[in-house]
Amino acid sequence: MRKVHGLFAALIVAATTSCGGGGSSAGPPPPPPPPPTCPANTFCMGSSVFTPTTRTVTAGTTVTWKNDSGVSHNVTWDDATGRTGAAAGDGTGDINDFSSGTHTRVFSTPGTYAFHCTIHAPGMKGTLTVN
Repeated sequence: MRKVHGLFAALIVAATTSCGGGGSSAGPPPPPPPPPTCPANTFCMGSSVFTPTTRTVTAGTTVTWKNDSGVSHNVTWDDATGRTGAAAGDGTGDINDFSSGTHTRVFSTPGTYAFHCTIHAPGMKGTLTVN
């Protein structure tokens, strides 16, 4: 009988330690950090999307296109009105291919300006409304 009790006690000790008994628990892991937000007056570029896809600004605002994705993108206006409206920031008109950094344009004329990335067309497009 003594052997059975000893075996039973050994099983209880083994089960208690293997299930975390006796140790301390730190609780559940913390939640992941929130996704980064795109700054005001900025279109951020993901692997194949502008975020947000639409922005509204007041006339005279400098608008930024920010690419931290490491993927090459460009900004091509859908028509001549967009190219003309995209006045001097760090350049004018369309924005050539770039895989990191930022480019700016100033919009002084109210209107709606549609643009896209020719590298990731037809899905990568956006719209800027200037009031």
